[in-house]
Amino acid sequence: MPRKKRKTVINADEEYTRTMSTLQVIKRLYGYIGLGNRKYIYIFIIAVSFNALFSWFTPLLFKIFIDEGLGGGLTGTAGDINVIFLAGTLFFIFTISSVFIRIIQNYIIQKLATKTMYNLRSGIFNKLQFLGLDYYDGKDERTGKFRTTGKIISYATNDVNTIQELIASGMLMVIGNFFLVFGALIFMIILSPHLTLFSFLLLVPIFFTASIVFRKARKYFKELRERVAVVNSVLDESIVGMRIIQSFAVEEENFSEFNEATNNEMEISIKSAKLFAFIPGIIILVMTIGIGSLIIASGFLVRQGLLTSGTLVAFIFYLFTFFEPIFQLVNFFTLLQNSISACERIIRLLNAEPSITDNEVAIDIDDIKGKIEYKNVDFEYEENTPILKNIDITIRENERLALVGYTGAGKTTLIKLISRFYDTTKGGIYLDGLNLRDIKTNSLRGSMGIVLQENFLFSETIMDNIKYGKLDATDEEVIEAAKKVSAHEFIIELEDGYNTIVGERGSRLSEGQRQLIAFARALIADPPILILDEATSSIDPYSELLIQQALETLLKGRTSISIAHRLSTIINADRILVLNDGEIIEEGTHDELVKKNGFYNHLYKMQFKDPFKKEKYDEKDKTLEEIGRLGPQDFDRRRGGFGDLF
Repeated sequence: MPRKKRKTVINADEEYTRTMSTLQVIKRLYGYIGLGNRKYIYIFIIAVSFNALFSWFTPLLFKIFIDEGLGGGLTGTAGDINVIFLAGTLFFIFTISSVFIRIIQNYIIQKLATKTMYNLRSGIFNKLQFLGLDYYDGKDERTGKFRTTGKIISYATNDVNTIQELIASGMLMVIGNFFLVFGALIFMIILSPHLTLFSFLLLVPIFFTASIVFRKARKYFKELRERVAVVNSVLDESIVGMRIIQSFAVEEENFSEFNEATNNEMEISIKSAKLFAFIPGIIILVMTIGIGSLIIASGFLVRQGLLTSGTLVAFIFYLFTFFEPIFQLVNFFTLLQNSISACERIIRLLNAEPSITDNEVAIDIDDIKGKIEYKNVDFEYEENTPILKNIDITIRENERLALVGYTGAGKTTLIKLISRFYDTTKGGIYLDGLNLRDIKTNSLRGSMGIVLQENFLFSETIMDNIKYGKLDATDEEVIEAAKKVSAHEFIIELEDGYNTIVGERGSRLSEGQRQLIAFARALIADPPILILDEATSSIDPYSELLIQQALETLLKGRTSISIAHRLSTIINADRILVLNDGEIIEEGTHDELVKKNGFYNHLYKMQFKDPFKKEKYDEKDKTLEEIGRLGPQDFDRRRGGFGDLF
């Protein structure tokens, strides 16, 4: 039976609403162009000014050359060889100077475009570092769609590249073009007001054509940016999930999905290419008809003695000097339509305010005792969808607290609030009597060590990954931390030991090995508060026992909070909280909760039941102390009897 192909979600056809005017976007981009580049901006303006002067006065040289040098003026002079030499010399000087200035000008444009790309990418990356988890977990305000990694990466890659192209291809030249247009217009009016008025009639069909093109282009380019983002998103998910794709043998279906996304991108690219293929031809046609009409009209004026030949030649030069920047401006605004949605996305990201910020009275904290208090805490990710309800607990200094409950009960949310990845919807959380909102975030999180169920490793060495817990740690400290969590043995057996590159996301290591390194990374910081979120779920039973023994020493003198579905890992906790549907329904030690014969006892019996025997497993028959005396061979031999305990 053929597999059903997954449906690719394309957001390109959704209604696009502009949130900023074109002028606002350009103004904001100029701010990033000038960021740290003031001297280059000034040099560029000087270069543009000189080029504008050369462009203004060069046509006058031809007028003087024809009317005075060659004798083509209204007075019918015989000409003057000195004027010819002077005009030729000045033209040579203007041309050579203009070439050198254009070289400088083009270099500055490319330099500013590249530095702006750097400024934008640095700004985006810095902003992404400090935005709260609600940004990554939430929806885009404009589209209402959840953000994906591929789309966020697209901001810093494709969108920034688009803006770099915009700057390099004409954004800065807009300044010079306005100079040229203004100066050429003044000289055209001086030379012949009638011809100037006639020339302005050419602008009507040009701007009419451009307005039609811009409306179409805005739609096409907006769709193109959206579809490029979809391609990035599919590509990112495919690379990250390649193991799953190959495991289920859905390579062809996945390729079909990616092919659909790229075909959608290609389709809109061809539509836009078809549109812009007509633009040069239309402009040339309008210009040809207009200039041809102008030449015919001006020819009659010359014949009647109302206009000199030199004036006509100079006027035509000024006409081209006037219209060339106009066409460049049309091309620029066409390119701007391609860039406008990219610019808006980047500006919205750079304008985004972190949901978690330090208030004015926030302080650094030292000598932390580790007492944590939840006072009437409610929390919801989305409005009217409560996750935690009226949580009111006190975690004592150096207490080992455990959280258990079904998936979705609110356990992980509870510890996210301690680290202040989110703020409470109602109530407050206190550390050593201080409201978390009054503690600087870096100081708060620096006092905690966190080990998650799925820990991220950077594609660096094992040594570097462990040092993320303490950047100034010595190699000896790293090795000592690894020994405490029983990671040292497998590390030294690797080809390069602690200098082994773990690969992207730790792909060269097993899941259990990645977990042990995450333990070492958390423990090397020696935090006063240690948070374990299903931290031993990926470790084999024997390694788990070794870690449990290490934790007996490591957890002394610090407050710890452990989330566990495998109850064997938290039986020795000082206190266990049972959560269900966002509320604490039971509280006590392991023995107390078992005797209550309630929710916790139900979970406990399910995990201690022997699936291969009809009778239930009796926890009194096999204690954890007895299990702890077993070695790896005993586990292999007796796993059928009580393996599910782990």
